[in-house]
Amino acid sequence: MKEEQVIRQLAEEAISDKNSLFLVDVKVKGNTGNQKVLVFVDGDDGISIDECSSISRKIGAELEENDIMPGKYTLEVSSPGLDFPITLHRQYEKNVGRSLQVELVNGQMEEGELVEVTKDAIVLKGKKVNQSLDFEEIKQSKVKVSFK
Repeated sequence: MKEEQVIRQLAEEAISDKNSLFLVDVKVKGNTGNQKVLVFVDGDDGISIDECSSISRKIGAELEENDIMPGKYTLEVSSPGLDFPITLHRQYEKNVGRSLQVELVNGQMEEGELVEVTKDAIVLKGKKVNQSLDFEEIKQSKVKVSFK
């Protein structure tokens, strides 16, 4: 979708002065004239509401000025929630020390504490042994929330 690419570029520009922030995903949902634009940004040390607001203002101004979104739309800039899959290398690095649930491409599920992230793989500390999983083997990963 053309709009998503443009919004992705606008979001990258909006955070370009903040080295600790990174773009996770951009989604445009709904029908023309009544769309929801979702921009997910995260940071190495998290992201504040004020930072989300500032990014939203920058993107919104560009969308309006250049008439990128036809009709009505809603723009939301937020951090991805805990239920949002980890997709970027930088997100894995940020979550070292947390428990992950990893779905592999072959359908197998793995769980463990993320203890290391290399260029090509992650290492999970399991109940018995550490397990290395190549990124190409991973379909998706999620932080496992514990209520102990």
